[in-house]
Amino acid sequence: MVEQILFLLVIFFANIIQALTGFAGTVLAMPFSILLVGTETSKAVLNLIAIPVSIYIAIRERKSIKWKEGLIMFLLIGAGFGIGFGLEFLPLDASILLKVYGSIIIAVALAFLFLIHPDTMKIPDWILYILLVLGGILHKLFVSGGPLVVIYAMAKFKDKNEFRATLSVIWIILNSIMFGQHIYLGYFTSQVWILFAIGFGLTIGSIFIGKFLVDKVSLPVFMKITYVLLLISGATLLF
Repeated sequence: MVEQILFLLVIFFANIIQALTGFAGTVLAMPFSILLVGTETSKAVLNLIAIPVSIYIAIRERKSIKWKEGLIMFLLIGAGFGIGFGLEFLPLDASILLKVYGSIIIAVALAFLFLIHPDTMKIPDWILYILLVLGGILHKLFVSGGPLVVIYAMAKFKDKNEFRATLSVIWIILNSIMFGQHIYLGYFTSQVWILFAIGFGLTIGSIFIGKFLVDKVSLPVFMKITYVLLLISGATLLF
């Protein structure tokens, strides 16, 4: 019971950060969630919560959707998604996968803290395309491909609403596929449905709090705090 309550608190606070930064919520929540309630429950709940949130963003920002750029992103993220789907059928050691996942989160956080600066960033397209594929793999395995995709977005999009709206359409499609798979695999027990219902309610509250804080807190400072939290989050999977 204590683990479930802590899991819901993680969802609540992670989605406040999601509302502020636009990308960090799930990747911040996932490592803690895995330790609290296990990989299957974490993936099922966080993935399903992301679908209505993505639908809301896509509808609200529908005029900002860039369909041509979105198709390129969908094909590359979708390719990674397919690779991730195949990896799930291989006899891979789950503990090793989690350590790799934690290492990637730490690497991304360090990159954002010390290397990536939107105004001066010059990354070759072929590296950006690889990041999209890797983002797709991570999203299939851990519902957490966002940070790698954000690096692509920072290089390609000048307007944050265009990126969020375009990416939301992609997440709606891929997350819906994952939801169907999770149903088929039996992840959604009655307890998981209850956790989703409460978690989704908390997420709505988180979004309103995040919107309120946007005008009260310096976003660059909050982004730095977010990257430090990502470091801590990733480190929890290494020890």
